[in-house]
Amino acid sequence: MADWSGLPYDIIHKVATYLIAVEDFVSFSCVCPSWRSVYHSKQWNQVPQVPFLMFSDNENNNDSTRNLLSLYSNNVYKSHLPEVYGSRCWGSSLGWLVTLGPDLNIHLLNPLTRVSIDLPHISSLQTHFGAILDQQEFIDKAFVFNKPRENESDMLVMIIYGPLRRLGFCRPGYSSWIGIGDDSRGSFIDALCLKDRIIALSNMGSLFHVDIDARAVTDIQCPHSPQLFTLLFPLWDWEQMSLVESSSGDLWMVHQNRSGHLRSVVFIVYQYDFDKKWWIRLSGLGDCAIFIGDNCCVCVCAPERFKCQMNCIYFVGKERERRWPNREMFADVGVYYVEDGSCGPLYRGPESPRYYSFPIWVMPTVP
Repeated sequence: MADWSGLPYDIIHKVATYLIAVEDFVSFSCVCPSWRSVYHSKQWNQVPQVPFLMFSDNENNNDSTRNLLSLYSNNVYKSHLPEVYGSRCWGSSLGWLVTLGPDLNIHLLNPLTRVSIDLPHISSLQTHFGAILDQQEFIDKAFVFNKPRENESDMLVMIIYGPLRRLGFCRPGYSSWIGIGDDSRGSFIDALCLKDRIIALSNMGSLFHVDIDARAVTDIQCPHSPQLFTLLFPLWDWEQMSLVESSSGDLWMVHQNRSGHLRSVVFIVYQYDFDKKWWIRLSGLGDCAIFIGDNCCVCVCAPERFKCQMNCIYFVGKERERRWPNREMFADVGVYYVEDGSCGPLYRGPESPRYYSFPIWVMPTVP
């Protein structure tokens, strides 16, 4: 039998350059110590990944095991994550999860390496409505911006919180969350980092630039409805607006309209013209695919490399929600084909899954 550990370093490195999926990199590193050294050197250009779908299929909603579905291999990987036991989780495009536990402690968690970073407690957020709210519902969305350069303290965590849906942020090492702006801008429904600028979308359809240093928000665009399509703000419960950066660095907005079941989902995508300060409806996504969830929204170019289809939207949505006598949320996972407007379930194998925790997209990163 051939001794794989005896291959020259440059040949092993050449093999690594042909890998595209994170799961292949992990398998590559397990061959032997010499291959692992090439893996840890990371001297190759890793292509943008498609996200994993993380969910629980255990009826015990507080179970610490989570499934990670790879669309590339159609495999489901079991991951023991006691850190998510009983927690709400938000995915991010940088591979980190933001978790809010039953003790109301907030953490950053890498689901592949299980590295956990403490963030300030939820009690540091100033609000007059905390006593009447479900504290685990206090945070609506959470985002992780800026890839770490030298250490994790370079990351910025932003949240939309409270009944007024205000913006707040912190960095690892901060003792408290910091509020941004005031209530005069309305409620916020989404945010993203585009070319080192943080942009937020209000519930009235306005775009704002978020200045972290000044702790202020400034108008980018007046609240006009997107061109060629009439949208009324604020949105209905069955509508959702999400911001996403295209693979070419443009600002896209995805409007999702669903009346309660898979076959009735409609998506419309717009591109923002910063010169004309106007939204333009797109007829298609080109060679890109969008992965959209309740929190994380990413765009991937040439998804066929990962056995996904271009000009499609892979989505996780709330099919319906029941709040009494016990709060339950029913997930809808599917694929929307932009070209003809049709929609179908996301193929998961011979059996349909049952989601006992709300599924989220998790962007894999090489540990």
